[in-house]
Amino acid sequence: MNDITKKLLNAVKNDLTPSLGVTEPGAIAYASACAARALGGKVKSVRVRLNSGIYKNSFTCAVPGTDGMGCALAAALGAVAGDPEKKLTCLEGASPADIAEAKKLVSGGMAKAELSSISPDIHIEAFVETDNGSASALIEGRHDRLVSLTVNGKETVSAARNEDSGDEGFKVSSVSFADLIECADTADGLGFIDEAVRMDMALFEEGRRKGLMPLTDSRFAAPEMSPERIACGAIEARVRGANAPAMAITGSGSHGILCIMPVYASSVCEETRADPDRARRAMLLSCLVTMYIKELSGLLSTACGCVLAGGTGAALGLTYLYAENRVYERLSLALDSMAASVTGMICHGGNTGCSLKAAIGVRMAEAACEMALEGVGAENVHGILGLTPEETMTNMGLVAIGMLPAEETIVGIMSCKTPEKLI
Repeated sequence: MNDITKKLLNAVKNDLTPSLGVTEPGAIAYASACAARALGGKVKSVRVRLNSGIYKNSFTCAVPGTDGMGCALAAALGAVAGDPEKKLTCLEGASPADIAEAKKLVSGGMAKAELSSISPDIHIEAFVETDNGSASALIEGRHDRLVSLTVNGKETVSAARNEDSGDEGFKVSSVSFADLIECADTADGLGFIDEAVRMDMALFEEGRRKGLMPLTDSRFAAPEMSPERIACGAIEARVRGANAPAMAITGSGSHGILCIMPVYASSVCEETRADPDRARRAMLLSCLVTMYIKELSGLLSTACGCVLAGGTGAALGLTYLYAENRVYERLSLALDSMAASVTGMICHGGNTGCSLKAAIGVRMAEAACEMALEGVGAENVHGILGLTPEETMTNMGLVAIGMLPAEETIVGIMSCKTPEKLI
């Protein structure tokens, strides 16, 4: 492996992270858990201040292991029962008594969530009061990056600020499209891809056992196990509160599911079966493309990053899986077809609609792959398509960033609603 391939491979390995439930409620719970654990004592109140992306994605999202939803419940349960050592899976092990206590805080007005800014950048402040005093935690830059803790007026800077990732400052989007393909072709040690598949399949099975996939199941005959069913079912189970983690990429379990599972499912289907090693390399490429686009579009943009980045990653992963020649050309065609079709879809929070948008992403990814294998794709003379794959992905990111003014409108509409099951 050359140096760029090693850096790209490490970037994917470091980014893939287990996440219980939708990542944003998990991050809120993690922040309040950090503050509460540092302080100790019985929780009296918890308040969180959130940027629009975190606020929006958690607003009506199920909190894993409960029958409730929303930012305040995630914050309350994190403070009451969260284990900060588990980071984004910190709510694992919360008991019925813990859940009841958290719900009591919310219903009593002692757990609150506030919007701090309209921004795609991750920002979570958690303020917790217990019978031992008060503490606050700040998360910025990444869902699990604890920047500081303040306990009874004394600030402690987290080691996370100075953590060594091994390739600090390296960006996937700094390399060429050819480098991504080279990494997929030559990287070794891809067993971690199998763990992502195992985790996401376990989530799918948990959702199926618990009846958490009504939107997905209504579209398929009972025995059918297609790429769309597996990916969309796992995403639906996740947003409905399945108590099983997903393998997140760029901080999102849905992104991880959509960029990996359609490629895996296609590779093991009887009609489209592929070599397992080739499938791992295709899933690696899908992860790289997803990360590339997310770096350019923002972690929590107004655009639906799941379809924009994860769906595009899946399209290129599928194309790589089955292309027997002219691989660069066919991948470029698939990319152009995705950019021409899915760019501009909005994100209005982590909710069951995510599985429906994922269905669009899977179907378009399969169509883009099929066209590319025939040597056909959207012509790059049109619209936002660039003359090179790098330009096209850059333009996809620019459109996503340009949609930020719509964020205030979306959050404003959502804030007028009072979901019946917030607690």
